[in-house]
Amino acid sequence: MPSPFRYLVYDIESAINKPLLNRVLYASKGLTDEEAYQDHLKELNEKEPERNGFINPAFHKPIAIAALAVDADFSILRIGLLGNESRETPAIVEHFWKIYNDQQPTLVDFFGRGFDIRVLELWAFMLGIRIDGRHFAQYGTRHKFSDKWHLDLHDFLTNFGAVRFKGGLNLFSKILGKPGKMETKGSMVQGLYEEGKIFEIEDYCLGDAMDTYFVFLRTRVMVGEISLERERELVEKARSQIEEKAKSDGYLKLYLANFGEWKREGY
Repeated sequence: MPSPFRYLVYDIESAINKPLLNRVLYASKGLTDEEAYQDHLKELNEKEPERNGFINPAFHKPIAIAALAVDADFSILRIGLLGNESRETPAIVEHFWKIYNDQQPTLVDFFGRGFDIRVLELWAFMLGIRIDGRHFAQYGTRHKFSDKWHLDLHDFLTNFGAVRFKGGLNLFSKILGKPGKMETKGSMVQGLYEEGKIFEIEDYCLGDAMDTYFVFLRTRVMVGEISLERERELVEKARSQIEEKAKSDGYLKLYLANFGEWKREGY
């Protein structure tokens, strides 16, 4: 990641930590990790069918983190994936917290306070990783109503949960003409992971990070930090950077093919 930069716009994808789930919830039943996982899914679907088998963040492990280093003028300095070439969970998590500790950026995410940060904190606990003190300060990263170190766009756009919008990041991305969800959905990530399709997961994760960035820009228009004209300039610059990423690494090709423009008319 380039130094210095002001914002870290990021998204994580995760898979289920089946051995931990088995040890914590089914230790006395003598089940294999896969049996414990399948039993837990069945229980969730029976008790909370509206959650579509979503397992508690305690049993998730990060398998991809896409991150954008964003300057104080809101332009993207770099688009990338965290971790080393192996993309193992410990390397991914260590890289995230190293950037956070060393660069001290403001984290920008969508529902990060409800999921992403929770998972990354748990893994810092599991791996014994130090987190900079501002994270735990009274008005630090985890504080609900402070955006100095963390801007959760879900909180911003829902008045901290007072309003409920169906569609999440996908809704706000598509309002802006950006791809949002396409062929891959979050519910498919576990299956892709078990099939070893890491490229597809990383590509999906990068798309979510880009959507998060474009939604972030529009919120900056709303609060008066940039003009609508400046937003359009930044969007065009980002499109060029996505094209470069597609050419150099093969990522974001589908995203680019579905990249549209925001139009004020037609609502």
